[in-house]
Amino acid sequence: MRLALALLLALIASPAFAAVFTFAGKLNGRDIVVELTQPRDGAVAGRYAFLDWGADVPLVPVSSQDFNWVLHEEAMCGEDDCELADTGEVIKAPLAAVWEVSFDPVSFTASVTRTVNGPKSKPQGINLETIGWRPLDPSQTATATSLHERSASYAYMNEWKLNWTTAPYEMTLLDVPLEESEPEEIDGAQFHYVTDPRTKFPFPRAISLPNDESVTRVNAILADHHRRMNLSALDCLAMVHASYGVNSEWSIMGGHLADYDNEQVTLTYLSPRLVSWTQSGSLYCTGAHPYNHYDSYTYDLETGDRLDPAKIIASWVPRQWGAEAGEIADVEIARANPDAYKWGPDQDLIAFVKERIPQDVYMGDAETDEICFGDNAIADHLDIRIVAGPKIMFTVSGYPHVMSVCTTDLFAASLDELKPFLAPTAADYFED
Repeated sequence: MRLALALLLALIASPAFAAVFTFAGKLNGRDIVVELTQPRDGAVAGRYAFLDWGADVPLVPVSSQDFNWVLHEEAMCGEDDCELADTGEVIKAPLAAVWEVSFDPVSFTASVTRTVNGPKSKPQGINLETIGWRPLDPSQTATATSLHERSASYAYMNEWKLNWTTAPYEMTLLDVPLEESEPEEIDGAQFHYVTDPRTKFPFPRAISLPNDESVTRVNAILADHHRRMNLSALDCLAMVHASYGVNSEWSIMGGHLADYDNEQVTLTYLSPRLVSWTQSGSLYCTGAHPYNHYDSYTYDLETGDRLDPAKIIASWVPRQWGAEAGEIADVEIARANPDAYKWGPDQDLIAFVKERIPQDVYMGDAETDEICFGDNAIADHLDIRIVAGPKIMFTVSGYPHVMSVCTTDLFAASLDELKPFLAPTAADYFED
């Protein structure tokens, strides 16, 4: 499959214009993926990863002469082997090995002599074959740090296309066999969970849909989301190197999966038009506090985008950020300036929701309950997803970290119960 994709890439873009090459090879009998910049962008920098482990290792530029390049493979920072500045930043990292690379611009292959740092070490030969290439992004520099940061950014830059043309290194890194669970069923649709053995959390894939509809669209959405989460987990696993941001403050934070291995992902609905799931856990690699979350995702399979709740709920209205629940904005103005407005339930739907919140959801403290479930809180934090039936699950999320305890499912309502609030387009998403 990789060879076929590489040939496809060759038809799309010439390597003469490429600035970053992706290679495949073996090191100590293990498959590796390697990414190297080109000398026209400065001294050649790079990274590599063992496919069975997944964490990047920095290749720091030393020198380049035509198609012969020398790079230092950075070792992990331990407690005593990274030289720190007074600010806590690493100014000298330990050396793991020296890479001497000879690149053939005709065959687009490279031969590497890797010499491990240490007494009596014997040089190792590595043969690298090109899988793909891409331009250096305008915002990127030819450094080991910048190459790795690009992968980490895919976790939250959803507008960046993640495919074999735009990201051959990342796609090769993620191209490993997935473990599969037993099939399950929701409303006539079959699915199962697949797990990258390196990151350890299951994520759903569709097996079949009612009326023999194709699963291609839904699985493209699910696979893309899964890949981005995997890159985030592997980013944290690699954060034991100076080039990836380790310093005296954060050095104990990396080298693990950021607790993605305990992330809970649950598919709640699957049809030819919609897919819904939840993600919950407490993710943490670096920063001030963990990301405690219980998030809902619903995608429109026709558009490939997150479902706009207004397509289901007519009573979904815009407000300026920070506005009171009753301060409804003009719809046309809001759609023309989407970043200035947040959408949520109108006051009638807020009342409907509050009347039906189960008593066991409340905290038992009037002040906390108002912060979590008062009119303004519902206006700001209400979301919907689809569950079996089909029904609409009302849920609240997106609170500040100190109030993440508020995050919860509220209740599920049938389409019949919601008739006064349904948009005309709601019928397009559900069978009779």
